[in-house]
Amino acid sequence: MFVKNILKGKARGAGVVTVSPDASISEAAKLLATHRIGALIATHADGAIAGILSERDIVRGLAAQENVCTTAQVRDLMTATVLTCHEDDTLDSLMKTMTGKRIRHLPVVDSDNHLIGIVTIGDVVKSRLDQADMEVDNLRHYVVAAR
Repeated sequence: MFVKNILKGKARGAGVVTVSPDASISEAAKLLATHRIGALIATHADGAIAGILSERDIVRGLAAQENVCTTAQVRDLMTATVLTCHEDDTLDSLMKTMTGKRIRHLPVVDSDNHLIGIVTIGDVVKSRLDQADMEVDNLRHYVVAAR
């Protein structure tokens, strides 16, 4: 199983909700709530990835400074060093990266580092469960045919 297969199977496709690093935290929170997602990719005007902002980043910001939603910008709370993956990466490599780095969102980039999608830990778990179900079904059919 490859990242490209996961992107094809997503309900929203490969679409990614992005935000400007200059946007307010309040604007970012509204985007998260409206789209019912856990993270936004912060992009520059040219589409280059500037960072990633998660719900956790906002909560940590609020804990550190109570009025962060009215005063801070995305750039103030986002993670600027963003791990990414590619369409040809395997499900196993995603699981290792996400588990090892304790992250729940991985932007997918092409060979030119342009953002083409995002994979969440939920996508990875769903794909792995689907794969396991398919293997069980194949084994059942094999056993029935062998009788």
